[in-house]
Amino acid sequence: MRKRALISILGLLVLVLGGILLIPLGVALHHEESGEVEAFLLAIATCLGFGGTAYLSCRGSRGQLGPREGFAIVGLGWAVLSAFAALPFHLTPQGIPSYLDAYFETISGFTTTGASILTDIEALPRSLLFWRAMTNWLGGMGIVVLTVAILPFLGAGGYQMLRAEAPGPTADKLMPRIRHTAQWLWMLYLLLTLILVGLLTPVMGFFEGTCHAFATLATGGFSTRNASVAAFDSAYIDGVITLFMFIAGANFVLHYRLIMGRSLLHLKDTEFRFYTAVVLVSILGVTAFLWWGSYPDRLLFPGKYDTVGECVRYSSFQVLGVMSTTGFATADFDRWPNACRVLLVALMVFGGCAGSTSGGVKCIRVMLLFKFGLREIKRLVRPHAVIPLKMGGEVIDRAVIARVMGFLSLYLVVFFISVLLMATILGSSPADGVERVGELPSLETENSALLTAFGSVLATLGNIGPGLAGVGPTENFADIPATGKGLLILLMLLGRLEIYAVLVVLIPLTWRK
Repeated sequence: MRKRALISILGLLVLVLGGILLIPLGVALHHEESGEVEAFLLAIATCLGFGGTAYLSCRGSRGQLGPREGFAIVGLGWAVLSAFAALPFHLTPQGIPSYLDAYFETISGFTTTGASILTDIEALPRSLLFWRAMTNWLGGMGIVVLTVAILPFLGAGGYQMLRAEAPGPTADKLMPRIRHTAQWLWMLYLLLTLILVGLLTPVMGFFEGTCHAFATLATGGFSTRNASVAAFDSAYIDGVITLFMFIAGANFVLHYRLIMGRSLLHLKDTEFRFYTAVVLVSILGVTAFLWWGSYPDRLLFPGKYDTVGECVRYSSFQVLGVMSTTGFATADFDRWPNACRVLLVALMVFGGCAGSTSGGVKCIRVMLLFKFGLREIKRLVRPHAVIPLKMGGEVIDRAVIARVMGFLSLYLVVFFISVLLMATILGSSPADGVERVGELPSLETENSALLTAFGSVLATLGNIGPGLAGVGPTENFADIPATGKGLLILLMLLGRLEIYAVLVVLIPLTWRK
């Protein structure tokens, strides 16, 4: 491991963050938020001081970056950047008093999870709301990808960094030079963001339209309202955001090739067709349950699901909100029929396509898992047959299959261990509302704690945002104990960086020469 090279690049990342913080500083100046101006200036000075020192002290030893350095830069980079990016939330008088909570909120933004500890979002100053949404937007395409795009001297080392950060089994190169690939991805991302801002501004206003566009394209889900998108109660807004959540959940390489005039390759892409089919079938299924079923949310809001059109509106928004892992809410799906909740949990695991800004395990891996299982059944019937695994007419390399199966195995292990730990933390905490002295906890309380543990782990490891029970779509993560928040922070990183980049940092072998 070239440790000095690692420190040099981490210093560069912090310097880039210091430059980016000038944007929310401008928002604070525009709205004359003096306390926030001071907080952003102090955060910028801290970034420039620490980043500049780290970069200059190790500048001459950067050299060529290898795979270990790439994974280490990405794994440590997101954690380090979140530590500095949390400063404006913590330092401002109207911000977040607890630094742990500020760090949780920031890393939730960068990883596009959207899980929040804020009980009153609307009380935040506008500059902090903008920075909160911007953390979503920066994390969607990737801070490291942005750095690769703007720093030409990273050279081939940029590929190692992009490969470690890009979601999915493989990282596609659009252009011969990796820097140009990163630039084109960010240009496309910016173009789609501007289009969405233009569509939302007439109804939401420019400020809220921009914040929601940031959160939508990044599939992050940070809203400026306590009730999320439901606060606007607009079928137009729901429809526009639903469409762009679908776009954000698809592979951006397909969008790029469409814009470059290479026809509609989406229809030929096996993963995109699978993604679209799952979305459509899920919308139909949830709509049917909402239209014919009897459930708490319908009893609380009698006129909400009166027509098939309204059921389609709410079902399509929540299906895309969950499967794209955006996490916006227009209804409390935790009060929907159990069949809907089970289906939505499955979609949380699926996630969007590889190469998108969404979380989850990705549709391509789910497809490969299904195909692998079917092939094994066929081999039981015909043990001597050679049955290659194909995707879109092409044979899948064994190395890719091995990586996918390894990832899914690690994902399950991490998930179940985390649920066990979270259930233990919630069960032993006074936050569960049970008086332990002279009183036994009720079965309902224990079940709620278990469901909250399951939902919180699923929501953070999948970078979804809202979970179930105590962390459902109308709740937040404020009451989670400090140890639980620490675990969820780790899970958000594991989910966004798809486990490997974080685990590589934790393995002693990585740090040996």
